[in-house]
Amino acid sequence: MSAKKRLLCIDDHEDTCTLVSAILEEYKVIAEHSKAGGLRQAATEKFDVILVDYYLPDGTGLELCVLIRAFDPNTPILLVTATHTITHEQVIAVGGQGVIRKDRLSHLLPVAVARALEVSFSKSTGAVSGEVVQR
Repeated sequence: MSAKKRLLCIDDHEDTCTLVSAILEEYKVIAEHSKAGGLRQAATEKFDVILVDYYLPDGTGLELCVLIRAFDPNTPILLVTATHTITHEQVIAVGGQGVIRKDRLSHLLPVAVARALEVSFSKSTGAVSGEVVQR
């Protein structure tokens, strides 16, 4: 049996990370609740996917994405938000793969994570691939 894939869930609401863990039972979900904590985890451990909330107590998910991309250009990063103000284009501009609204998380998260991993794998093997678009 292979080891579970690891997902870093960075969200100031613990219940969101609990929901992610329930939706993605086949993943080991590691929860952090701030930009600083998420950055520390991303810098010191290996993850297959990073899921970041837009609003964090010490910054935004977009800011965190830029910081992570400075040392990790490959791990897929998906942003989640309860608001409609963040756009897919903003997420792509900072190196993320897509954005998912929290009210659609249970429906879209499994597909978005699978697609982000597929795109990431395609890039690592040199295949032509697209972006993850989940709204």
